[in-house]
Amino acid sequence: MSLAIRAWQCRARAWVAASLLFAAVASATAAESRGATVPDAIGMVRIQYSVTPDDKVAAFSDSGTQAAFVTWRGDLARNTNVYELRTVDLRAPLKQQTTRVVLTRLFPGDQLDQVASPIRQLRYVNDDQALTYLGPDAKGVAQAYRLDLATGEETQLTKHPSDVRTFTVDADGKLLAFSAVALPDDAATRRLEEDGVFIWEPEVFSFGHKFFAASPALVRLKRMDAVRQYFLAANDRLIFDSRQSRPLVPLDMKDPKVAAAPSQSLAEDMVLGSFSVMPAASDGRHLLLYPYLLAERPLHPERYAYYMSSSMNEYARRVAPQVGVVDVATGKIEPLLDAPSPQFERYESGPPLWSPDGKSVIVYTLFADRPADAPAWVEVDVATRRVVPLGLGKDSRPVSWAADGRTLVLSIKGDRFGQIRRNGDGKWGAPKETGRANGFNADWTVASNGKVVLGVSDTLRTPPELTAYDPATKRSTRLTDLNPQLAQIRLGEIVPYRWRSKPTDPADGYLVKPLDYRPGTRYPLVILLDDNTMRPGTEPFLFDGVWQLSSHATQMLAAQGFMVLYKHEQSMRDVMETPAEPERVRADTERVVAQLDAEGLIDPVRVGVSGWSRAGFYTSYLMIHSSIKFAAAINTDGGASEYTDGMRLFTDQELSKIRTPVMFQSHGLWSLVYHGAMADRMNQMSRPAEILYFETASHSTTRPQHRLRSLGSSIDWWRFWLKSEEDSDPAKAAQYAHWRELRAVQERQLERSSAR
Repeated sequence: MSLAIRAWQCRARAWVAASLLFAAVASATAAESRGATVPDAIGMVRIQYSVTPDDKVAAFSDSGTQAAFVTWRGDLARNTNVYELRTVDLRAPLKQQTTRVVLTRLFPGDQLDQVASPIRQLRYVNDDQALTYLGPDAKGVAQAYRLDLATGEETQLTKHPSDVRTFTVDADGKLLAFSAVALPDDAATRRLEEDGVFIWEPEVFSFGHKFFAASPALVRLKRMDAVRQYFLAANDRLIFDSRQSRPLVPLDMKDPKVAAAPSQSLAEDMVLGSFSVMPAASDGRHLLLYPYLLAERPLHPERYAYYMSSSMNEYARRVAPQVGVVDVATGKIEPLLDAPSPQFERYESGPPLWSPDGKSVIVYTLFADRPADAPAWVEVDVATRRVVPLGLGKDSRPVSWAADGRTLVLSIKGDRFGQIRRNGDGKWGAPKETGRANGFNADWTVASNGKVVLGVSDTLRTPPELTAYDPATKRSTRLTDLNPQLAQIRLGEIVPYRWRSKPTDPADGYLVKPLDYRPGTRYPLVILLDDNTMRPGTEPFLFDGVWQLSSHATQMLAAQGFMVLYKHEQSMRDVMETPAEPERVRADTERVVAQLDAEGLIDPVRVGVSGWSRAGFYTSYLMIHSSIKFAAAINTDGGASEYTDGMRLFTDQELSKIRTPVMFQSHGLWSLVYHGAMADRMNQMSRPAEILYFETASHSTTRPQHRLRSLGSSIDWWRFWLKSEEDSDPAKAAQYAHWRELRAVQERQLERSSAR
């Protein structure tokens, strides 16, 4: 272990100890004296975004009397995250609710899965006495488990040699079937692993990138090109392999539009992870398999007006999946309907639902006999295949059954809810809106059983909490108090900030003011570019980053005397992958900086910019093309190539325009190859560039030590370049010595430029 790593670990323990000591002894008055720190952000308890197979924030019991959700926080001392499965008893009045921790698991994260969790796909079973879930075993392989809520005893339901992806159980918690990942055994894979290959070979790499710099991406995607297999649990019988679902029409990789489009098929587990489901009927006799598509049974998506609309992409047309019905006794699979079921394309779509009696399925589908009709929600009788339309309007979809077994709970786009009831003749009545729940954060998908809605509420200065909404009384009640320690911390004032990216287009974000802000003072500004993680119109808790948790040290920078602008990303749909995309960001950024300068809020010569992922590309583009002379920049896990031109590296002519010192934060080898190429060429041109490398970090990293180093180094970088300040910590002496060398290189380069 290097001395640098030991030093950082020692600092982590010291910071944790200091934070705990402060919390124990500080009075309410004294607590007002300190701002946010990096350990505060790492130790904050957060609510997991989804815990059910259909991505809800909470799982309801069948009786509607209980619900379960998952929280997690970073543990710096052990360099891992602590996940807790919590339950809430809904029989008590909402104001008297308390949550109970029933399971704790330690999990540091997964380099290949930025949203990985050790507790997911929750379902109540055995008359609400147990929960089943998916989590890693002792070797880190994902398996299905059953947790007895009374005794806390865990039972492992699967013991498959590779990761289980989905599973289904009957009402008693007995395992019926599961799907698992299997590495492909084909000639292309063997060549990649055992032989040399040319990067341009289409039989090995399906992506059409023409630049060699993209090769790490190709290799990484190929390594993740696993397939999914489906098994009946009774005898581990293989009933379906997703390799049976390859595209029907070969792709013409000579066509630039096809070559630039995603070319994965439904054979690939990486694609299936976003929408694959396998629910079972209540009697355990049948289960659904979605997406289900046999290569030898063409559906001809070109027949359907929906698939040929201008809004539909080539990938959706190519796969056109349907829902399969599996007989659990025999393993036989038949299509539910001989038509595509586009459940992952529009808001009103969603996963299929079994009726409580297991005799019918509620599904969103197209119609083989009416290809001109738009997709709609219908009820399909499994025995007869009789189709009964629900008659739902646009932007409405069923999300669950109410306790009576005849009423469907509806989600209506936005924050509205409704119900639709089946009549005695088997037909459906008119849908009725039951209420609107304001204040939920849309990043967490709400859960509802018809009587109560569970979601997450927060504000710009209040951390997220699980909240219940009663449609009958139209009242919301917070069920948790997950972060009482944050009440001791002073936060910088946050105000909505608006400007116009051009005379006709309003733009907005949030301005986080420094602690002890003094009107009339011009402050150094750090612009944090959002990578479309902060939805328009939302007001999320701005403590660190929104969804991505490295480098964006929002409130920590306010505590250090910085003005911070957290920008909403503009709509890019009409210009994506064209030169107009980054130009829109450039014009928008220049206008907001000019407005902040005109209002006397910032020092225009001390402005920094930072972006993650695609926003990293915007950061690089701004350094090259913007009229703003940025004092420093941070580019996190992306952006070191020209995204709108086939991922080519920036040219020397482009890089020669950069005058900004930039820190690259590279997550994994792929990122390092790109960042290293750009940084080396910048340094050769006397343009200061630094790289902070995290070999095992995921794209949005969650590991505590990674976050400690990323957030801490980002703060140091901004203080050094925007405020000429250095941390006195002796462990950082080498860091600052290197940065002073970079500054000297920059000064010499600027002197040469001014002398010309």
